[in-house]
Amino acid sequence: MIRWIAALLFACSLTAQMWGQEQPGQATGGQTPAIQKAPAALSTVQTPAVPGSAAQVAAAPPATTGDPLEQFKNFSAVMVGTVLPRDEREGHIYRSGNVLRMEGMENRGYFITDLTTFDTYGLSSMGCASMKEPYLRSFPFMLSGHSHKVERVGAGKDTVDGHVCQVEEVTYSGGIPQPWKLKFWEAEDLHGFPIKVQAQAASNGTSSIIQFKDVVLGPQDPTLFIFPKDCAELPEPGEKEPTTAPKQPATPPAQH
Repeated sequence: MIRWIAALLFACSLTAQMWGQEQPGQATGGQTPAIQKAPAALSTVQTPAVPGSAAQVAAAPPATTGDPLEQFKNFSAVMVGTVLPRDEREGHIYRSGNVLRMEGMENRGYFITDLTTFDTYGLSSMGCASMKEPYLRSFPFMLSGHSHKVERVGAGKDTVDGHVCQVEEVTYSGGIPQPWKLKFWEAEDLHGFPIKVQAQAASNGTSSIIQFKDVVLGPQDPTLFIFPKDCAELPEPGEKEPTTAPKQPATPPAQH
């Protein structure tokens, strides 16, 4: 149990370092996860290997407006990589409204993040823990839906894993500790779902690549987003876990 909680704290702390300590206010009217008994195990799906590289094929389209991630609130996919540079690990991801379910690293348990509050619940066979930080795999979807400023510029067409894509350069800023410059490859046969994302932090210029495969758009099984009511709450990043001083034995009464 201690190792599981430590692993959850480490994963969430990585996100906190990347995101910064500021958090968005709670949104109203968003879907919240159900509070019931968690499913026993994470669903698994056989997935093919990621095919080869993409090739540019056309000129840039005109710029568009709005948040390109906001239209994808119900889907499942296999996520390859994270916002961490050179991370190529795979994990299943599911979205239902404003709630994400994400497979843990090395397929150990799963995490549920509420994108309106950033509350995260980590579950495994060892137990459940919660923390007020988004889980690592919630990027880039954790950027959307918080009234940030979004700038979009068309960058042509590309073909990725057999999908013809519109390419956009998208910048998120305002209300977040640092701007993020992203490049989306939006698959035309998936209604513009970004099957490839290149992310770059404006503060330090670090870059990472995230890809999505086996994308299925549409409502998800609601039982995937259930978690126990009594999850142990972990301390905020930088805080120490509370310790309890050992009890001193009672002083025996004086002998007369």
